[in-house]
Amino acid sequence: MGLSHRSEGPDLFSYLVRELNKFNLAYIHIVHYGEDAILHDFRRIWDQAIMLNRSGRARERIGEDIASGLADLESYGARANPDFVQRVTSGAPFNSADAGVYFGTSARGPEVGYTDFPTLIPLHGNANTQRSNDA
Repeated sequence: MGLSHRSEGPDLFSYLVRELNKFNLAYIHIVHYGEDAILHDFRRIWDQAIMLNRSGRARERIGEDIASGLADLESYGARANPDFVQRVTSGAPFNSADAGVYFGTSARGPEVGYTDFPTLIPLHGNANTQRSNDA
């Protein structure tokens, strides 16, 4: 859910989260672009796990939402980085995403996709080694 939808957004989303909480779901996954105040409201009214994705979050800030208690899990868009964990732990640059290959829509054909982004170490004979772009 995008959390910056006009003035009624915070009240509307708080209502939705409160109502969803009644279903005792395992978690709620929030993609957040707005103010943190609403996340604190969600933490207060949601009884289960919160998975939070802050699109474009700097690598140095990974883990902050868990450490603060605002989220139980953090998610990151790693579609262009099949070796995301190795890149984060080693400080290697991230590949740039190429949405033109998502979901079988590549001009090069449907066989080109997620697994064709370069990795730091060749995987399973994949010749795509690091040619990293800026994230």
